[in-house]
Amino acid sequence: MKYFEGIKGKLLLIAIIVILILGSIGYAKISVQRKTKMLSNTVEEKVTRLVELSTVKYNYTNVVEYENKMQVSGVNLPFTNKRFILKYSGYIKAGISLDTMEVKVKDKETIEIIMDNAEIFENVIPEEEVYFFDEKESIFNKLSFKDLYVVLIEEKDKMEKEVVEKGLLNDAEKNGSEIIKSLLEGMGFKSITIRFK
Repeated sequence: MKYFEGIKGKLLLIAIIVILILGSIGYAKISVQRKTKMLSNTVEEKVTRLVELSTVKYNYTNVVEYENKMQVSGVNLPFTNKRFILKYSGYIKAGISLDTMEVKVKDKETIEIIMDNAEIFENVIPEEEVYFFDEKESIFNKLSFKDLYVVLIEEKDKMEKEVVEKGLLNDAEKNGSEIIKSLLEGMGFKSITIRFK
């Protein structure tokens, strides 16, 4: 502190303190801004005619824990662990495609409808319904968008198989039959036969 003992030293110390204070105030007033620019072009557009009758909608919400470690000969390498917890909501719509429906009108009161079996039309996880928790990555194994997409695709496939096993397609056929039968009864048909291929 011998350097700051004289008048010049004290003035120098005061000047340094003033510069630091002014610099701090100036830095605080200058806000750091990020400017993001997004370019978007339509690559292809196509309008397709749909002839389908959605008869059931299954809503779901799940939580998934994802963890990935690099290994050599079955031994975990240090500093290679990445993980996240993901909560997401989605829905599955199923029903009957009416494109291949066969209609056999036998007389003014008798009709037979033959349709393909019910199928899944949509399995959607909206982006705004995806939430991340507890994200961790390491220097040698970074988290990427690919990790998210792989998890969501696997989860969609898993949910689709699960709802089919629970009988969602059977419910879709039952609901579809009831809807079509109700419409045909309103048209005056009394003997209605509905079959699935």
